[in-house]
Amino acid sequence: MKTALVMGVTGSFGGHVAQELARQGWSIRALLRNPESMPAEFSSAQVFKGDAADRDSIRAAAQGADLIVYGVNPPYYQWATTVLPWLDNAATVAEELGITLVFPGNVYIFNPTDGPEFDENAPVHPVTSKGALRQAMEERLQRAAQHGARVIIVRAGDFIAAGAKSAWLQSLIKRTKTGYALTATGARGLTHTWAYLPDLARTVAALVARRDVLSPFSVFHFRGYQLSFNDLADAIRAATGQAVVVKAMPWWLLRLAAPFSAFVRSLFEMRYLWQHELNLSDAKLRAVLHPPVPHTPVAQALLESRLVFKS
Repeated sequence: MKTALVMGVTGSFGGHVAQELARQGWSIRALLRNPESMPAEFSSAQVFKGDAADRDSIRAAAQGADLIVYGVNPPYYQWATTVLPWLDNAATVAEELGITLVFPGNVYIFNPTDGPEFDENAPVHPVTSKGALRQAMEERLQRAAQHGARVIIVRAGDFIAAGAKSAWLQSLIKRTKTGYALTATGARGLTHTWAYLPDLARTVAALVARRDVLSPFSVFHFRGYQLSFNDLADAIRAATGQAVVVKAMPWWLLRLAAPFSAFVRSLFEMRYLWQHELNLSDAKLRAVLHPPVPHTPVAQALLESRLVFKS
């Protein structure tokens, strides 16, 4: 049986990919600092105690596995000291064992002035410190592919999914007495890129199934949804049959908290993502996947994610 070690199985990306791989007959292993936190839906998975900071625990959990799914994503304020050494541990193990590592990329590595459309050959020009870290992470994975590992990077937009705690949309949609309120973090008509996690997970699983015929270092863009806040409001109305009020994000109020909160300062650093379009072109992905790339209608995705409810 094919075996996948999922790092970050309690998170959004790792959890959804693990569910999809399990549906397709994969045996799932999970690396957890606290094994008791294993989600109930993975009761049959093999659990290893450890975390991304401990290379030896990754190595022990990955022995005999075919795949590492890297779904580890620490809070923004920890990125500077964690993301590179943690990824290096997983990449080193993938090199040693000669196995495939799947990594969720994003748009942080791009400069909006090079867009608004970005394919896999677009120049990498990050404009923030977090974008520079993301660039360094992808470069580390490229080196891993040169030293015995196989790497699949799937770049996507902001996640839409049930229980995705770190996803923006969870906090931007609120139920009211008369319907819904949608907080717009940027101009209401500006397109933003979103990824419905069940669709993304199915796409990742389809690429993993083709791993032996892909290049050792393969990068794909997952287009997902390219929606403005006006489009999202229309989708909420279509899904629920209720009124939707769109209101502006009170950035001025958050600015008052910035001197006292590393988290808020990180939000301001990444605010440019809501001020410019960064749209992912998926022509390469569509050329590789048969049948077509999974794509759930956005109104259905909002309902399935339990972000909204039918009246």
